[in-house]
Amino acid sequence: METTGEATTTAAPAVAVGRQAVVDRDRRVVGYELLYRSLQPDAPRPSGDQMTADVVLSALTIGVGQLVGDKVIFCNAERSALTGDTPVTLPSHRTVIEVLETVAIDDEVIRGCADLVAQGYRLALDDFVWVDGVERLLELASIVKLDVRAGSRAELEELARRCTPYGVRLLAEKLETDDELQWAMDAGFDYFQGYAIERPQVVRASALPPSAAGHVQLAATMLTEDVDFDELERVLRREPGLVVQVLQLASVGADRGLRREVQTVREALVLLGTVKIRQWVALTLLSGRPSAGTDGLATALVRARTCELLAGSRGLGDPEFAFTTGLLSALDLLLGVPLDEVAVSLDLPDAVTAAAFRHEGAVGALVAEVASYQGAVSRRTPTPAETDLDAASAAAFGWAMPFVSTFAASPAA
Repeated sequence: METTGEATTTAAPAVAVGRQAVVDRDRRVVGYELLYRSLQPDAPRPSGDQMTADVVLSALTIGVGQLVGDKVIFCNAERSALTGDTPVTLPSHRTVIEVLETVAIDDEVIRGCADLVAQGYRLALDDFVWVDGVERLLELASIVKLDVRAGSRAELEELARRCTPYGVRLLAEKLETDDELQWAMDAGFDYFQGYAIERPQVVRASALPPSAAGHVQLAATMLTEDVDFDELERVLRREPGLVVQVLQLASVGADRGLRREVQTVREALVLLGTVKIRQWVALTLLSGRPSAGTDGLATALVRARTCELLAGSRGLGDPEFAFTTGLLSALDLLLGVPLDEVAVSLDLPDAVTAAAFRHEGAVGALVAEVASYQGAVSRRTPTPAETDLDAASAAAFGWAMPFVSTFAASPAA
């Protein structure tokens, strides 16, 4: 993962998220606002819904822990995110949903906001101004953000006074000078954000986007009334980019910050449940990206399937765990970056990273053995006389190739 200033560019395939610190009265960072950042400066600006989807999926790809540590996430939300049409799959116990000032206040928005609060999210009212009906939002909100450049100091102090009866915390945003920061401190604001604190930083990480074929298969699977987890797992096992996202989404944790140790695709699906999976699939469809080539994908899928087959036949533990670790161990081939960089960029359970990236334990040794075998085959050098390895690799190749061929013909490949 790479954290840079605004002007830095990169040619590597990546996802990017802007982040800007929010601090308390002691100048301690309490959270980060996540901001949309395009990797193609000349590209048309997407809709607000697409920007929200892009930010959320990029955060999951990078890893919430890698992106903000143990701090709170502030995330802008257009109307569709408030009403549930654009899912917000960030962890509710540590996410503040910012209601943009452009959102019209009506019954549907109020119901959606109340539902988000019931799920454990907190609401912030962004660029707050007093309009008809805003009291209904104030009753649900935890934070009000006032733009210090949007009015005189007397007007801002009066606006803050009117918010006080609702028990909200006040956040002064767009602070650009030390004088403005000191005024906000003296005026009794609780939180502070702006250039006087920190300029937005861009966090980049290599990405594994799903293929167009994978998107279509996911959508078809999720449209059925009764979701077939076997079919869904079958689709995901052939899409390394989706595997990374679903593992990190499932391991984000439950309420009060607990973090789940998720080690297989099936375990992730069970923990997430149908509703959360549908939300995530909707995000992937809304945010779809171009995908990578087929050589690395073929190697990754064959390695994963070979590890799965051998783990079962050799009695080395859970074959699904071997599949997951084998797949992740080939991310360097798919991303074009060193494996140690991949390892530190992913927020995954220790058991998974130990086996996949450090080759520890029985499954880790198996992953290393299969990777070494693949390397020897690729270099056309003699391979160990392991009949079960030859047979498993051949079977894995036959399993992977139909999908790789489909992927190659996909418009996004």
